[in-house]
Amino acid sequence: MKKIDISTWNRREHFAFFRKVDLPFYNVNTQVDITGLPELAKSKSISINSLLIFLTIQSMNQIDNFRYRIRDDSVYLHDAVHPSFTHLKKGEELFRIITMDFDNDLKRFDDKLKQAVEESTSYFDLSKAAGRDDLVFISSLPWISFTGLDHTLSLDKDDAIPRVSWGRYVTNAEQTLLPFNIRVNHVVVDGLHVGLFFEEFARQIKSLRELA
Repeated sequence: MKKIDISTWNRREHFAFFRKVDLPFYNVNTQVDITGLPELAKSKSISINSLLIFLTIQSMNQIDNFRYRIRDDSVYLHDAVHPSFTHLKKGEELFRIITMDFDNDLKRFDDKLKQAVEESTSYFDLSKAAGRDDLVFISSLPWISFTGLDHTLSLDKDDAIPRVSWGRYVTNAEQTLLPFNIRVNHVVVDGLHVGLFFEEFARQIKSLRELA
């Protein structure tokens, strides 16, 4: 992690401008082409949810803006971000929050995710998230193929932790489309960077297909 020198930061004017806004957060909803991904996940004995968490974090770690965090009047750039996600255990109706460190090897990541879920003993174990802002909050809504979604809101306008959700994917004759939502803070993330994220997400999917 490194502290950004705001006085020489190319984003200093945008930083100052959007910090004056009461609610600088915005949502983007889109459909992501994940054709072949559910089948790929099944062939690797990995849940589609685990694979999507992996792809989300892997993609965000390639783009600085998703790793900026604001503390007081300073900005820091984390070396990497990590997932904190909701999980519904089989037979339960109440979700849990699971926080874990990311691993850029898919097999190791999935093994760690399964272990974290297995070891979870409470719905809101925040011990692994305490004092951390190097996280991405992720939730899924697999029952609905939504066209729009919002998130519960912290009134801390310096909260730069991205929120991500996806819904039920739909397969037609040619494509499998996943409704995907991302919420970011305009102080550190512009529409350009959201676009770069989805481009990187698509590139990561393509790489997985080619390796399969």
